[in-house]
Amino acid sequence: MREVLANLEGAFASVASAVENGEFALWVGSGISRKAPNLGDLIERAFDYIRVRAIDPDTAAAYRPALDEALTLAEIVPATVEAQFGQALADWPEHGAIIDRLWTKYSKVLDIRIAGTDVDFILWDAIDIRQAFEHPAPPAAEHLCIAILILEGAVQSVASANWDGFIEAAVDRLSNGVAGMLQVVVDPNQLRGPAGRARLYKFHGCIVYATREPLVFRPYLTGSHTQIMDWPQNATFTAMHNAVVGLATAQKTLVLGLSIQDSNLQTIFSKAKAVHAWPWPCAPDAPAYVFCEDAIQPGQRDVLRIAYGPTYNADPVTLHDATLLRAWGEQVLIALVLKLLAEKLARLMELSLAADGKAAIAAALAPLLGSLRDDIADLAVPIAGARNRIAFANQAIALWSRMLSIFRSGALPVHPDMYEALCGSPLNLIAADQNAQAMGLGQLGVALSLLHHGRASGHWELRAPISDNLDAGAMTARASRPGGVDRPLFLVKSAADAIKLQSNGAFANDNAIVVHGDDLWQRMVGGGGSARRVRSAPGRTGVVGETHVSIADLIARSADALELQQHFVAEMML
Repeated sequence: MREVLANLEGAFASVASAVENGEFALWVGSGISRKAPNLGDLIERAFDYIRVRAIDPDTAAAYRPALDEALTLAEIVPATVEAQFGQALADWPEHGAIIDRLWTKYSKVLDIRIAGTDVDFILWDAIDIRQAFEHPAPPAAEHLCIAILILEGAVQSVASANWDGFIEAAVDRLSNGVAGMLQVVVDPNQLRGPAGRARLYKFHGCIVYATREPLVFRPYLTGSHTQIMDWPQNATFTAMHNAVVGLATAQKTLVLGLSIQDSNLQTIFSKAKAVHAWPWPCAPDAPAYVFCEDAIQPGQRDVLRIAYGPTYNADPVTLHDATLLRAWGEQVLIALVLKLLAEKLARLMELSLAADGKAAIAAALAPLLGSLRDDIADLAVPIAGARNRIAFANQAIALWSRMLSIFRSGALPVHPDMYEALCGSPLNLIAADQNAQAMGLGQLGVALSLLHHGRASGHWELRAPISDNLDAGAMTARASRPGGVDRPLFLVKSAADAIKLQSNGAFANDNAIVVHGDDLWQRMVGGGGSARRVRSAPGRTGVVGETHVSIADLIARSADALELQQHFVAEMML
């Protein structure tokens, strides 16, 4: 993950910046939906459905030609395997070869016709695509990261060739089910619906909608060769076609798990070029097309040749290097999320401290946020026995949301599965986001910078909370010395949030550390002295031993970042 982040800060810095500022649309394909029904399994279902009916005397007349067509597509002479027609394909010696060959010809398989049936009979009835998608897996790390980029305002448009509902499920989960957060477009009438935080163009249809309302949405499921070839000219898809051509014209394209091998997709980029071509070379701007792969795929290379025309020939190697991230979608999306959050915190910190004449302190602390981000990225590895980073994504979302909810409101998140967005503005518009600035998020950036500095300097250790209970804090702190003990650490924007936490029993263990964004607690309890140790809280009686540290007070007393770090370590003495 550090290599991906280094790439996003090096050769692809302009790409990362453009993503953060909302310049890119995501174009996604099956490569990010590995938990969708396996294409090989769907092909096998279609084959066996046809095979069983091809040997039944009552249906053989209609189905035997279809079976012969499927075998011919698989480069098998039907007569040579006729003795096996009574066996399931799984039992054929040629099983693997047949599936492999049909995999690359799946659209031709879906185009096999049965006399007297609908044109999508293989998909709708033989495969029974509704049943195949009936019990979807939870969203993967890729879908959760896309949802975060949407909720953080960095991505406003996603074009998807996938039928599944993973992105929708991810946005629904992380937004706690807020209706309309994502404007899904399958039917052209949906283009006229209420705007969401982002728009998802499902240009090949959607199985969720088709299952729910088949009379309306079944015709939009596009997969067969004939449908793909006819798509650009079919009046049913004209509105969608125009919309995605406009998308490819107006926004740069970040490709995730999409081969772009289908001719209708290549036509989209050809028409976008005819409307307003993207330039190459493009420096200092980001390239118009970026691919999250380890190598340029043939369909993707075709898009570059179409989009850039004769310019492509000048130096194809340089062009490929500038557009190929050499990392898979999961890694890129996690890196983009981590980088965006660090950049947002740094910007909010800069705005906050600049208002107090302390811009130099913000500049000195910003690299610490980058270092913290890199340390977190080191944790983004698959758990034992897994091949994906979903466990990391889920834990990171939970811990981040817990910390941010406690900071903002003095309470745990409303729902444990939701995501607490830092702010809905893209990076370039944060300066105009008065709500984000008023929420004290700049002080949160300072606090996290100082906490990371103390950890990196060996003063203390920071770990996840020891439990899900409120009194476990946002994280656990422990002094890096013999006899150090675990203490819950809370980050709050103001004294009001600390008082709310205290009234709800969060400090009941008498050993909490509370880092305040403002200096109200400090002013309430002690005038000009340190408020690090208090014996009675405002409006309360009884013995308490929690430690309170005011970021605003420390900033006011510090001439530079080094002095601020020293003051913070002294106040925090665990």
